[in-house]
Amino acid sequence: MLNVEMLSTGDEVLHGQIIDTNAAWLADFFFNQGLPLTRRNTVGDDLDALVAILRERSEQADVLIVNGGLGPTSDDLSALAAATAKGEGLILHPEWLETMTRFFCRARQADGGKQP
Repeated sequence: MLNVEMLSTGDEVLHGQIIDTNAAWLADFFFNQGLPLTRRNTVGDDLDALVAILRERSEQADVLIVNGGLGPTSDDLSALAAATAKGEGLILHPEWLETMTRFFCRARQADGGKQP
């Protein structure tokens, strides 16, 4: 059986300021697919801590699911942490940036400008 683990990120999750409903949903989803999680960890918005746990758990897990840290703010560190853990840099793909910009502009217009 695959060793499937989950890493949740964010100070707000770590400090109990929000309930990690995404992790609960994902854990249940994988369990129902016959892939029960063997471990769940939570790390705050700390690049060094994220890099360390990504390196550690990727050595042990067959699959490591990262939940959180992919937003547009400076505390969203998952992509940078994963690249750093692998010894790679992040690469900006202008065509994807343009596609995402159009998508989020349309979404913002559709909800009356409520989204940031």
